[in-house]
Amino acid sequence: MNALLPILVFATLAFTTSADNVPPKCTWQNCPKTEPDQLNVHIICHTHDDLGWLKTVDQYYYGSQKQITEVGVQYILNTVVKELEGHPDRRFSYAETGFFWRWYMNQHDFVKHQVKKLVNNGQLEFIGGGWAQNDEAASHYVAIIDQMTLGLGKLNQTFGECGRPKVAWQIDPFGHSREQASLFSQMGYEALFFARIHYLEKEARLRNKSLEFVWNGSDDLKTNILTGSFYNDNYGPPEGFCFDALCGDDPIMDNPKMEGYNVDKKVNDFIAFVKEQASHQRTNHVMVLMGSDFQYTNADWWYSNLDKLIRFVNEKQSTAKVNLFYSTPSCYVQAINAAGPKLPSKSDDFFPYASANHSYWTGFFSSRPTFKAFVRQSSALLQVCKQLDTNADLGPADYGDLNILMNAVALSQHHDAITGTAKENVTRDYEKRLFRGWMEGEQVINDAAAKLMAKNPETSVPKQVFCPLSNISMCEVTKTNGQFVVTVFNGQARVKNITIRIPYYWRAATVNDFNGAAVSAQVIKTFAPAYQLANTNASPYELLIPVQVGPLGFASYFVSNKTSERSASRGEADFMELETLVIEDYIENAEASSREQIRDPIVLQNELIELTFDASGLVSKFTDLKSKLSVPLTQEFLWYKGYGADKNEQLSGAYIFRPNGTMPIRVTNQVTAELITGPVVNEVRQTFSPWVSQVIRLYKGKPYVEFEWTVGPIPKEKSNPITKEVITRFTTGISNAGVFYTDANGRQMVTRTRNQAAMYRYENTEPVAANYYPVNSRIYIKDDHVQMTILTDRSQGGASLADGQMELMIHRRSFFDDGFGVDEALDEPGDDGRGLVARGRHWLLIAPPAKSASLHRQLAYDLFYTPILTYTPLTATIDQYRATFNTQFSGLRQPLPDNVNLLTLEQWERRSLLVRLEHMFQNGEDRELSQPTTVNIKNLFTTFDVVSVRELTLGANRELKSSAEHFGRNMNRWDTRNRWKEQTNIELNPMQIRTFQIEVQRKPTFHHAQ
Repeated sequence: MNALLPILVFATLAFTTSADNVPPKCTWQNCPKTEPDQLNVHIICHTHDDLGWLKTVDQYYYGSQKQITEVGVQYILNTVVKELEGHPDRRFSYAETGFFWRWYMNQHDFVKHQVKKLVNNGQLEFIGGGWAQNDEAASHYVAIIDQMTLGLGKLNQTFGECGRPKVAWQIDPFGHSREQASLFSQMGYEALFFARIHYLEKEARLRNKSLEFVWNGSDDLKTNILTGSFYNDNYGPPEGFCFDALCGDDPIMDNPKMEGYNVDKKVNDFIAFVKEQASHQRTNHVMVLMGSDFQYTNADWWYSNLDKLIRFVNEKQSTAKVNLFYSTPSCYVQAINAAGPKLPSKSDDFFPYASANHSYWTGFFSSRPTFKAFVRQSSALLQVCKQLDTNADLGPADYGDLNILMNAVALSQHHDAITGTAKENVTRDYEKRLFRGWMEGEQVINDAAAKLMAKNPETSVPKQVFCPLSNISMCEVTKTNGQFVVTVFNGQARVKNITIRIPYYWRAATVNDFNGAAVSAQVIKTFAPAYQLANTNASPYELLIPVQVGPLGFASYFVSNKTSERSASRGEADFMELETLVIEDYIENAEASSREQIRDPIVLQNELIELTFDASGLVSKFTDLKSKLSVPLTQEFLWYKGYGADKNEQLSGAYIFRPNGTMPIRVTNQVTAELITGPVVNEVRQTFSPWVSQVIRLYKGKPYVEFEWTVGPIPKEKSNPITKEVITRFTTGISNAGVFYTDANGRQMVTRTRNQAAMYRYENTEPVAANYYPVNSRIYIKDDHVQMTILTDRSQGGASLADGQMELMIHRRSFFDDGFGVDEALDEPGDDGRGLVARGRHWLLIAPPAKSASLHRQLAYDLFYTPILTYTPLTATIDQYRATFNTQFSGLRQPLPDNVNLLTLEQWERRSLLVRLEHMFQNGEDRELSQPTTVNIKNLFTTFDVVSVRELTLGANRELKSSAEHFGRNMNRWDTRNRWKEQTNIELNPMQIRTFQIEVQRKPTFHHAQ
């Protein structure tokens, strides 16, 4: 047997080499022949494979949990490859790289070779190509770009040119954003297709033959993209033509001697369907989808019937004038472009999505608020880890596996993950994956610390650990160590001056910075409402430290308790001994502190802002102390009663927001308030009810007001439970005339007008839900004099339902399924089964409109790039520690301009780096910051010098020049003289993102900030 081995190896190599030497002919180079005088019907064989929904991603892949649904992605791909082999006319299109890559890496070399051959001869086409099919309402653009880059990179590295998708495929997300269209255009996609648009817009587009149109994704970049909405109301086959094991339609029975012969009926029905579809379109080409959710588990069923359908329909070409053939989305786009129809354009977006007059899919904007926050924080951690991985030049010899975090963040962008529309156990699976990613992120930070912190490479750096429960004031390191070091990591490309909050267990603290200098810090009692945090072991105090961290860097701060005696009491007397650190003043609130019993109004202020609270303990006025601008302001918590119980009605659930009435209910008419002042922060603590509380903060020198809310567990009645949709509402005197603005995926701002739609006649069937829009980072209203902006720390739904007013939905608990497939109520149990407790932050800005963009643009990045904190016990003196370890580092020699963000810095292929720079402002937002700017990256970085650069498309899977030539785009504003070059001056226009692969020369020693 061993003697045969060399012969077998040689034969395999010869076979592989011979096949690989055949020039590839990608799908778009191998399109079927069309007929100019006939209706050309492009059959698109596809499957839509959710990376988690009713089952976890693993269960869907392997096909386990058959009682839920009998599908398995591995079997889909196995049988599709088998059915394509030997049938060169057959085609298949696949979208989800996260599934495909798992399957491909589990195959033997022979199967991998088969797949490459199918890709290179045009039978297998990748569409979309992201790791997942990301949601467009709740996903932040940073995470969208990351997950697309991950998926496209795998395909590009494995299959080359033929593995680069030309068509974006967003067939299942619940509405579509303008920024997503712009990003796809910048990635070089030729076209975008999807299924879900508002039912009234669908009717309008059918009437005026505008299912296909040109979407202008950005006023700044002119990123136009051919876009198509499917003729069917879904992404499945025509009725009667689903040939999958999951379907009940009859196969094509073509033996006329047998009972059940149905060829004539099938052919006539199909021809009638495609001709009706063609009557609503502008060319003699139509695309008919054959496939749906997890279909093609037995691909033979599909292809055997489609082969017959194609043959029998084409036999009637002389009379029916229908030409039917296997095709792919890119071939369909090629045919549309060749036909050259005059297509309408669109400049707004597709939110909100409604599938019926009472079915507005605006609930998922806010569903599962803690998971949405966890995803956002994980994306911020990923950016920091990629930067540290790059600056420390980590490699295979290091321990951390950044791919685990990268894959988990990408997976969480899936349109049934971050949306909060998966089953409870599936969401827990997403969370577990993110948590494992955090553990690997912690290891990456330790790997980087070993190289960036140690002054002597032989010195062992103390282990850096996270405190993942610090948001509820719990941290084991600060609890068990009277002296410790906290290191703050800054993922932004500018100096960060912020205040960090640390769970603390002593009544006093001394704090020193990275240079050993004393820092004025503040110790305050922890605000831990007993009912909301009943089963936690929150620290008695919090330590607030103002810190300064260099761009793309870290800074270490030293904390020591003044006494080794742990506080035995959380009482006022012990605490007030620390009058040099903090002054605490309590509002008189006898007898459960009804609002009338609090006599004196409170004034909360810092150097820039004064907030006045009325006698009830609620905010009543905002004053800008510099400009003397003063506006009335109120903020309150309310909840909508959601439709429930009546199965004949559309119910409120994970997807759908349907309030029973237009007037929300106040949480309470009684507020308990408490004032704390000090050198770092002044704050008012409010308790509205046992399940709603809030801290309103003014940090020293900051131009915004922080509202940190804690909501939950939302009450559940023992019988006939009531769905509750909880909002925070801000009211001013601003005359916004029904107009408000929300961000698109954290980037460009989109104008919204209450009770109005651009494409169709608005019907006021749901006056609240129909005016809700996704808010990823900010929402604002303005008039000629004043603008009020609210920034969010996660995705939420928001609206302006009355002039001068904005509301954001921050939590929801539903006790009934809304009927759209998940078959489970949105009733999150929380850690103890009582219901989920959610905590989050809003930053409020009130300023003249001309000055607002310069504030909210930068602050939105501050909220996204939440500082990453690590802790380690301090076992030496501060001087000894500083002599041994670097306590400060910056990855940049100088900060970037105020209108530029370093979006990406990560290690790339062949020891090169991937860098993205973006202009943060839109045209006209700010007199100075909206201007074009230039960055020289030659000597920008501290750990390496840039040798040469090569510009890529946004997805980093093709050169920008080749993309411009291939797609015929107008890129005259961009430098398309590609290949490797020494030019390092990067010009950026408003909203522009430029992507570069750079070759670098590593520096023998790192230059640390002093």
